[in-house]
Amino acid sequence: MKYSILEDPRYKHIAQSKSILFQIFSFLFDLYANTVLTFYTPVKVVGKENIPKGKPFIFVSNHNSHMDIAVLAYTTRLGYEKFGFLAAKDYWFDNNFRRKFFKNLINLIPISRKKNPESLDIEDTMLLSKAFVDLGNNIIIFPEGSRGDAGKLQRFRKGAIKFSMGLDIPILPAIIKGTDKTWPKGEAFIKPGPISVKILPSFHPKKVENSSKEYNKTLSSETVKLEKLIKKELDNF
Repeated sequence: MKYSILEDPRYKHIAQSKSILFQIFSFLFDLYANTVLTFYTPVKVVGKENIPKGKPFIFVSNHNSHMDIAVLAYTTRLGYEKFGFLAAKDYWFDNNFRRKFFKNLINLIPISRKKNPESLDIEDTMLLSKAFVDLGNNIIIFPEGSRGDAGKLQRFRKGAIKFSMGLDIPILPAIIKGTDKTWPKGEAFIKPGPISVKILPSFHPKKVENSSKEYNKTLSSETVKLEKLIKKELDNF
């Protein structure tokens, strides 16, 4: 039988409906996050009308804090269970304990950051992502790749555009302000304070087949366009 990433026991849960244990944890996390983000670090959201209804999307924003994932999920009120995150295969999946433990806590989609015989092809990650969003889920990607300094946008990587083009789903850009103060880098605890989020209209990258000569050029130009859009809104928000 031909190997399929969707049938691999290490990853097939990504393409399946969530376990009862996952649903229970998701409910408890939503309860906790909603309480914190409503009363302790109140989140003000502008642009809720831009959230796609009944269609999957890739949520993209600036990234200054570990809170950003929870904040983005909170703004949609779709629930923590409805969002997945690209995660390093060598750290989260190659370790049996981490893989089995965290699969009931968070929607992680493996992506290889090291080239070796066990690496996943980007096509495999794309297939898993497609199966995940086909279940009515969404993906969060931070194009900066890591947390940056407040108000200073780092150069965008091409992943968000690549996945948007590959999955044929729109990007939902957003601006987050305040999380750098409520949970700064290096701090162990969340501090009280306001958070503001502005959700922009959906961004639809130009559609080009990845076998086309124009693919890499388009990938770069659309990434620059997205970065400029978010930088402009961040400066004016």
